[in-house]
Amino acid sequence: RFQIPKEKALTMQPKAVIAFITSLQVLWTTCHSFDAQGDGSLAHPSITLEKRNTSPPPARNGKLNFTQTANVTRVTVNNPPINLLTPELVSDLLHFLLWTQPGPGKTTTKVVIFSSAIPDFFISHFDLKQLASPDGQIALTQLVDCGRLLQNVTSTAFIAEVNGRTFGGGQELSSQMDMRFAGPNAIISQYENSAGFVAQAGGQISLGPIIGKARALEHLLAAKQINARQGTEWGLFNNDYRDAATLRREVDALAARIGLFSQKALNDTKSSLAFLSPTPQQLNQQLVDFAPIAALPESQEVVGDLIAASDQTANEFEKNIPSSVVKLLYRPQLAAMADGGKSVLNAAGSTK
Repeated sequence: RFQIPKEKALTMQPKAVIAFITSLQVLWTTCHSFDAQGDGSLAHPSITLEKRNTSPPPARNGKLNFTQTANVTRVTVNNPPINLLTPELVSDLLHFLLWTQPGPGKTTTKVVIFSSAIPDFFISHFDLKQLASPDGQIALTQLVDCGRLLQNVTSTAFIAEVNGRTFGGGQELSSQMDMRFAGPNAIISQYENSAGFVAQAGGQISLGPIIGKARALEHLLAAKQINARQGTEWGLFNNDYRDAATLRREVDALAARIGLFSQKALNDTKSSLAFLSPTPQQLNQQLVDFAPIAALPESQEVVGDLIAASDQTANEFEKNIPSSVVKLLYRPQLAAMADGGKSVLNAAGSTK
């Protein structure tokens, strides 16, 4: 994936060159620079990060807001109207996660909380309008890099505070964080299979260790949506809370408690569980498998149909995308069923 054909080497656009170099940096760091455990985890024996606390630099594209409290960084995703994974948002996420990487004498935060400024959405799916564009191709690679860093930066605990919809790529990112907590409005789905695609940013291979193979396959193959309560029962969420205020309070308290303790202990504990994370090679393979499917003419037609139906805005189609996609793409098959397809649609899962 990182080889540049000779005939293209001199014609790469500046954005592509920057993305290429960034991906090499991420891959090299993940595989070599801080691999103290021999498993790809970003651990470093000289981490002594209690001296001072620094805030991350402002997001380049303005899609993330940061709040620093002691040893905790809160990252608020703000990409209206639905926190779509646009190239700009993906770039901001990647550069923030690069900032969290440890190094000799470098100060990094102990805990990162990801939350949303958009009431109905945590992080949504990838921007379908950019799927085939040069910027979109760069962003897909960067999205895999984000997953790699979430999985392998062992000196920081990453927490998802989910109180809205998180579909597709957004769910892939949250499933690769260390912990997930849900509010009453949390709904999650990997709906890609219903559209003829596969999850490509590490979500599929991350789910198995979290909820087990059987439930992971049920969730992925049926493109099910799961609410906060069921997500907790399955193990996708550590816990769920009755209202947004309680969710925020409990997550803040947990993060502050973790932040009190030694970063060396945090690092060693996360490193000891790194064997449960996908390898860099497995993450790369997800993108390799996705590319030929996305290039199929029928896939391009589906993408066009989805964009036309949703326009990727905060409408009912997007809010209920696991069911919306099935209704749109399989209308004749549903109509031919004895109950008009109601049982199939109900099998998508509850949003209540």
